Formats: sequence, structure tokens, C-alpha cells
Amino acid sequence: RRRRQQIVTDHFTEIYEKHGDRYHQLIAAEDFEGNLLTTLKQIVAFEGKRIVDLGSGTGRIPLLLKDVNCQIVAIDLYADMLREQKRQRSAVNSDWELFQADLRQMPLPSNWADVVTAGWAIGHFTGWYGDSWQPEVNRALQEMLRLAKPDGTLIILETMGTGSEQAAPPAPGLADYFAWLEAQGFARQVVSTDYDFGSVERAVDLCGFFFGNEMAEKIRGQGWTRVPEWTGIWSKTLN
Repeated sequence: RRRRQQIVTDHFTEIYEKHGDRYHQLIAAEDFEGNLLTTLKQIVAFEGKRIVDLGSGTGRIPLLLKDVNCQIVAIDLYADMLREQKRQRSAVNSDWELFQADLRQMPLPSNWADVVTAGWAIGHFTGWYGDSWQPEVNRALQEMLRLAKPDGTLIILETMGTGSEQAAPPAPGLADYFAWLEAQGFARQVVSTDYDFGSVERAVDLCGFFFGNEMAEKIRGQGWTRVPEWTGIWSKTLN
């Protein structure tokens, strides 16, 4: 499918287009205490379910569910992210399906999925589309609703802050987006998903790569091997 023109091409776009392997090194260090899977399982039982993961990247959510008996379809816009996810899928001897597509226009039938997830993806629209983010976010939400069964569950995950002692939206646009989600009937939970890099230098290197020099210098100054991270989980079970 033809990729929609983005209003802004940013630092994250370049990473997703060209650096899937390095990006996965970063996310592999996150949530070392395993809080995400515990919280997700409290929201919905994944066993025996059909799951569509939108903006799947290098496979964070499918990898979380690798030992769960469920059917996963992972979708991402960026070929390099999917190439890395394919490598990660092989490493755990699994075979979930991969598709390249825009999460606002999915190559799947309506009412197919028991659970539709979108992790750390839709929030980028607040940066890429500026003040016109809401129609694009709404298109993504409408596609999630289309894919889900009438009694399905929607789950959206986004950052609630990196390198901060308390959870909070890291940008005004994200705060507006989170409030908009809650106005659509999504319930929010916030969990600690700290990174554990094993060394200060590795923390500086990988966080600098993704979050920028200011974050890298903060980590060096604090001497962190464990970098604070917060994740918001918005969920909605349909009637």
C-alpha cells in the first residue's frame, strides 16, 4: 500500500526506517521486571485469542506473548522494523504473521480479532501531524474498532516518561492525546517499565541514540545503569 505523506519527518522516522536492529537493543532492555505482561494479562485473557498488533515494530508485544497459546498478526509501516521482528521471531522459534501496512488501513477483515493492540505507535501522530493529529488518531482508532469483534478488547500503550521519577505525559501533545483517549472511554493504568542496561555506558549509548543527547547526559550525570521508564496502558472492552 502507498505510504501516506507525513507532515513532519523526524528523528524517530529515520530510526524506524533504517535502524531496526539498534532499536531492538534498546527495547530489549526495557521492563526488566516483567510488569507489562502481568498488567496485560489482568486486562484480558490472551489464551486461544486472535490478536492484531498495530505498529508492532520489532515485536515487543508478540515477544511478550510468545509463550501464550494465541494467534498473532503483527503489522508495521516500516520494512526495517519488520525485518528485525522476523529475526526476533526466528530466535524464539515462533511463526506469527507479519504484514507491512499503515495502521490506519489494515489488510484484514472486519470483526476478526479478539484483541487489538497498538504499542508506542499512535502517539507519534501528535508530533508528525502537529495540530491536526486528532483526525489521524481517530482514523487509527476507527480501524482498531473495525478489526475487533463486537466483544473485543482494544489496548493502546504509550510512554508516560523516560528518565523521570514520576509518571507524566512527556509532551503537551501527548497529554492532549491521552485525555482524548480517556474521553473515548478508555481506562488508563500506569506501570513502571524501567530499563536495565547493565552498564552506564550502554545506557548512555542506547538512550542517546533514541532519546537524544540531553537524555544521554542526564544518564551519565546520574550514573544510571537502570533508567526510569513509565508506560501508560489504555484499554477498552467493547459491548
